[in-house]
Amino acid sequence: MKKMFFSLLVLLPAMGAFAQEPPGQGLPRLAVVEFSTNVSTEKAKADSLTVRNLVESQMVATGKYQIVTRAEIDKLLNNQQIAVSDISSAENVKKLQLQNISYIVTGSVDAMDADYAVTVKILDVSTGEFSHSDNDFMGGSSRELYTGVNTLVGKFVAEVSSSGDRVTQSGASKIYKIGDFGPAGGIVFYDKGVFSAGWRYLEAAPVETEFTAQWGAYNKVVDGTGNGIGFGKRNTQAIVEFLRKQGETGRAAQRCADLDFDGFNDWFLPSKDELNLMYRNLKTKGLGEFSGSWYWSSSEYNNGSAWPQYFSDGKQSYGAKDYAFSVRAVRAF
Repeated sequence: MKKMFFSLLVLLPAMGAFAQEPPGQGLPRLAVVEFSTNVSTEKAKADSLTVRNLVESQMVATGKYQIVTRAEIDKLLNNQQIAVSDISSAENVKKLQLQNISYIVTGSVDAMDADYAVTVKILDVSTGEFSHSDNDFMGGSSRELYTGVNTLVGKFVAEVSSSGDRVTQSGASKIYKIGDFGPAGGIVFYDKGVFSAGWRYLEAAPVETEFTAQWGAYNKVVDGTGNGIGFGKRNTQAIVEFLRKQGETGRAAQRCADLDFDGFNDWFLPSKDELNLMYRNLKTKGLGEFSGSWYWSSSEYNNGSAWPQYFSDGKQSYGAKDYAFSVRAVRAF
């Protein structure tokens, strides 16, 4: 079954500023344009059109935009000789500004072996920049695609709020410090300084959620996991999907993804570098109630090993995937 990776980049305006306006009037004009694809099959083309339709439907449902009709935006792009692939160029942005377009949503549907990588992004025409993101995997069947896109976009829209004329994720207007309690009751252990790609902070789940588990996929290569900060969520998604196909259950990444704590269910297994930040910024300062044992990261080393970290001295090494190590989930916000 084909899967779909959905990454949403969007910047939402405030609803309150338009509370006195008649419906649809005075709202920023938003258009959803075609999605490119590197796949020539009819199914891939149909899937890209489906994603466009569903995203447009969700944008309409917010009530925050005056939606430009499909026929109108396609005609405008044709008349102005604007290629979607070059829509953010300075020349094209100027043309869109003259047409009173506030936001352009576009994206791509690209094949990745048996899967798709689907990207959805929005251009803030006032700045000429793309901003904000969220992502998820979803099935390629009609029902899975419909449910996945609507769930993701609905969740994303619910998580954003305005701050003046700029928009950030709910809670992102509050400044957190390392060691503060996060929105989900965890402890903040990283601040990248700016809100981008859908998040600014990382928080570690409370000690009562900690468990031990094997990494899984022993003697098999998941492939595509990264070590860096910001990789934990996508690593976890890749591992969970791989393990599902292998029929494995109860592994570290799976249990993180299944965690529902204090109403939050967007937890993941941290990457190698994210795990190291937890050690440096929490464990060494006596925060988080971590043990001195080995903790799993979501970063793979090879077919038989992945990267854990020893929380007694901070040593990072590779350990056999069938070892049962401690696990502490994290989330980004």
